[in-house]
Amino acid sequence: MPYIKIENIWTDSDDMLQLEVTASNGNQKTTQDFYIYPDDLLDFGQKLQSFPKNKDDSVSIEYGVAPEFYCYFFLKALIWNSTGNAAFEIKVNNRLDIPLKTETHFFLSCEVATINNFGKKLESWSKDSGKPLCFEW
Repeated sequence: MPYIKIENIWTDSDDMLQLEVTASNGNQKTTQDFYIYPDDLLDFGQKLQSFPKNKDDSVSIEYGVAPEFYCYFFLKALIWNSTGNAAFEIKVNNRLDIPLKTETHFFLSCEVATINNFGKKLESWSKDSGKPLCFEW
């Protein structure tokens, strides 16, 4: 069963969150922590709720583009074919050296309504991230 789990593992003095995200499509699974401000998480959740605006629409969140960041995290909602099938795309790279290095990239197939519902749950959770958010479909 596909799922995305998000847990707040630390909050900085300026309210930046350190989140740990675990995602699985039933065959592959990955876990990565990254940093984000609650307002950016709220914005992502709100954009997911109105997804898609057209057949080429996508909504994503990304951390660690610059190589000096200690990890890379990317989560994107997209339409992957002309009949409107949707998916989440996830990419992570912990940027550690061998043998601890982890790099993953896979998709979690879903319906558009699943993406919209995840956006609602994420928006609500971003306002009170005391307990983990576990979202399965």
